[in-house]
Parts: sequence; structure tokens; C-alpha cells
Amino acid sequence: MRRFLPLALPLLLPACNDEAPAPEPTPSATASPAPLTDSATPPKPLPLKTFGDWAAGCDNGATCQAGSLVPDDSEPPALTLSIERASGPDAGVTLRLRGPSPALPLTFAVDGEAVARGGKPHGDWTELSGEPALAVTRKLANGRTITIADAGGKTVATLPLTGAAAALRWIDAQQGRGGTTGALVALGKRPDTRPAAALPVVFAPTIRGEAALLDPLLITNMRQTATCDADDLPDVSTKPLGNGRTLAIVPCTVGAYNVLSALFVVTRGAAVPATFDAPPAGDAPDEQTLVFNAGFADGILTADARGRGLGDCGTTQRYAWDGKRFRLIEQRQMDECRGNIDYIRIWTVRLVR
Repeated sequence: MRRFLPLALPLLLPACNDEAPAPEPTPSATASPAPLTDSATPPKPLPLKTFGDWAAGCDNGATCQAGSLVPDDSEPPALTLSIERASGPDAGVTLRLRGPSPALPLTFAVDGEAVARGGKPHGDWTELSGEPALAVTRKLANGRTITIADAGGKTVATLPLTGAAAALRWIDAQQGRGGTTGALVALGKRPDTRPAAALPVVFAPTIRGEAALLDPLLITNMRQTATCDADDLPDVSTKPLGNGRTLAIVPCTVGAYNVLSALFVVTRGAAVPATFDAPPAGDAPDEQTLVFNAGFADGILTADARGRGLGDCGTTQRYAWDGKRFRLIEQRQMDECRGNIDYIRIWTVRLVR
């Protein structure tokens, strides 16, 4: 097994002294909510758990996901399965199948017993939601294998369920659903009433303007500052950050499936290393801040640190530029290099722009 690193209202005065005083009004139930402010919450991505042939994790908003893993020394199946559920009373369940698009509708069977039929294409995956997804999830908690067949009855995936029940029971506990009517495995009689968790707020401005042209000597100095490799490096790319600033993405090291880049903020011809509220993931040297497979568009920096070429383990991150530094707004991760490319979200925010 390989692991990758109340508004106050005025009192109403009586018209004359012999009248009973008017009751004091209560705050309006329809008063405007307080304006949002940046919560400046330090990012704290949560750890993942492995239960046999299943991985599980939750983000700070208590949205949780479990994903199938390839058993050790086995070949990856054509499809992998993920089960995701948000926090909040009676939140629905979504199943995602990643891999080649099968002919729909799909039939989901647990230990040979058909449980649900359906599925919709959704980007690069196939999705089952609503009551059918919930029925499949609760059924597989007591099964040994789940078999998925396409519209013609051909089996497109057979997945082991070793550890699935433990992963789902763990999710019930993280979401406060254990012993409630809304649990996936740990069902009980109590109502499912725990509210959804609040998310941190990050403010990021809309970026306008154009990127500056960089002097070749400045590029050389940035590469020296970042102690980049000397030869065969891709060109430096630039992106506007607004207010006269330019982001320079400076490739420093090229590997088989990763490009590590140093990031600089350039203002009036001077470059300083970009700063982050949470470090980019990967195996960069401690004295450097290097970003794996960096991309930047619409004010969002993406980083994709792959554990191996298959892309079935690693960390993906998204940062928003707040005018001063890059703020982590999402992190997804898969520690186990065991065939599942549907990374689990372990940190998220409410982005306001």
C-alpha cells in the first residue's frame, strides 16, 4: 500500500397620561442580517481515515465522503464508487461513479440483489441521488460486494464492501447522526435535527487589469531566489492580480508528472515571493514555497500535487487572492494510491467576491 505524503426600535409613547402604556415592540423578525465579514479563520484541513477497502473523510462544514479502494495487489476496476452526504437535517446522499461512461440506466445490486436502477451523466462522472442512492447506501452497509451493470445488463464494476459499514458509521458520527432516523448505518429513534455547520468566510476582490511584461533579468533573479534547476524549464507565465500587481508563475523543477513552480508578486518591476495562509501541498524543500502544477484563472490559484501518474492519490488545492496573499478555499485529498481519483474534500469556505 502506498500513501502520499436586533435592531433596536423606539418606544411608543402613550397619547395621554391615563392611557395604559403601549407594549414595547420586539425586534423585527424580518430585520436585515448583519453584513458578512471575512472571518480570517486559519485553514485546518481534516485528516482522512481508511477502513479496509474504503477511504473516508469530512470537511470543516461536515460534508463527508466515502470512496471505494482497490484491494491490495488487485487491478483497478473500470469504475470506482464514492458516497457523499452534506451536513444538516435529512441531507440527501449522492453516489458518484468515475471511469468510462457506461450505458444508462445502471442497475445497482448488493450481493446479487438489485436495489436501485438509474443514474445521470454529470460532467466526467455518473451520478445517482435521492431515495435510490440512500437505499443503495444503507443496503451496502450489510453486504460483501456491490455490482453495477449497464443498460444492457453487462457488469461494469464489482467492488468489495470490506470496511464500507465502518466508514459509513464513522460518517454518521462525524455528522451527529448516530442514533437518529437520518443515519446511514447507526439508525435510531431520535430525530435528525443537528443543523448544518457554518463555514468560514473569505473575501476576495474581482481582479481587473493586465499583467505586466517581465524583464528577462528579473526572471533570472526570481529563478535564482527560488534555486530553480538550471536547464529545460518551461517559460514563466504571468497573470494580473489587480492594483498594479502581477503574478509570476516561475517553473523551477520538472518531473515525470509534476511541474513545481515558485510564485512571485511583481509590483513596479520588483518581485517578492507570494505568501499563503496555508502551505501548498507536496514534497518541496522546507526553505522554498513551491506549487505543484500551478494554474491561475479568475482570481483562483489551483495546485495539484500528484502522488503518481495515475492521479489516484495526492492533494488538490484552490486558493483565492484577497489582495495581499493567497487564501486556501478548498482542499481535496486521497492518501491511498489505490485506484480512486475522486479526492475527498477536507477544507472549504464561503467565498465572497
